[in-house]
Amino acid sequence: MQNGALKLKKHNFSKKIALSIWALALAAGLAAGFFTSCKTLPAAESSVNALDLLDDESAFYIAIPNSVDPELVVRFLQNNIQNLSEKDAALISSRIDNVYCGLNHRKNRTFIQLACQARIGNSLASKIFTEKNGWMSNLAITTFKNTYTVYERDILELSFPSDNIALIGRDIPVMLNQFDNIRSLNIEPEMDIAEVPHLLQDQAYEYLSMADENNEIRFYAGRPQSFLTTLTGAQLDLKLDHVSGAFVCDPNKDSQYILTLDFKFKDPAYLKAGRGLLTLAFGLTNSNCQIIGDDRLIISDIKIAKKSLYKILIL
Repeated sequence: MQNGALKLKKHNFSKKIALSIWALALAAGLAAGFFTSCKTLPAAESSVNALDLLDDESAFYIAIPNSVDPELVVRFLQNNIQNLSEKDAALISSRIDNVYCGLNHRKNRTFIQLACQARIGNSLASKIFTEKNGWMSNLAITTFKNTYTVYERDILELSFPSDNIALIGRDIPVMLNQFDNIRSLNIEPEMDIAEVPHLLQDQAYEYLSMADENNEIRFYAGRPQSFLTTLTGAQLDLKLDHVSGAFVCDPNKDSQYILTLDFKFKDPAYLKAGRGLLTLAFGLTNSNCQIIGDDRLIISDIKIAKKSLYKILIL
């Protein structure tokens, strides 16, 4: 730790995220010249929130509103697309509104699932993700008998079921079926988010869904052990049920986030010991901690340099 800021260990899934965003970037960057009048589905059907499409099979979820820190996405693009200028990266970033991502790591392999609010669409994608450019295309048929194009290159799969939804990664047929399910319903704009059918556990869904409204990057770890090890660099077995948290921009320091972590313990007996170990791991004091009930610990005001977060998401 330096200057009171938390240093995070580098994730080994960054290359897959990079490839995923590269695909979105390629599509968005060529958007101006390729939009056509083709549509995937009739416009009369209900709109879909990208978060509604993620399944509950991932260990870690993160919601990234582009508006929280536009530099994050711009840097992401520049670091992973060769010879991309800052100006062009900013233009591409402007077409990506919200990114919702689920991650699993098993036996040295990472499985990624992304659902994004991104203004691209299949009419544009069909011009870009061609065999000439190294992509193969297949058709996926949902249980609603709708057909969608799935693009594939190496281990990456993409689909664009509407002009503002991009799907990337594992189990795209599951997400497409969920997309059709929601589009077939008569969902009113004012309907509470809890009433909209979704695949995530309610607690994770409701927490992540508020990221954009609260203007913060939010994450939820339903299997928190590996996440905690990555975050702290220490092996801490605290019998946790889940960990959630949020990054907000530090109003007093542009280069820094302020992180809040919320720990839910399976066994209340670990709560007080966990407080001591976690405050020590983060270099904080008990004044940063709040115990709620007998199984919940909130640690706030953790300073983290933006570059540390960029290393997780970019490099």
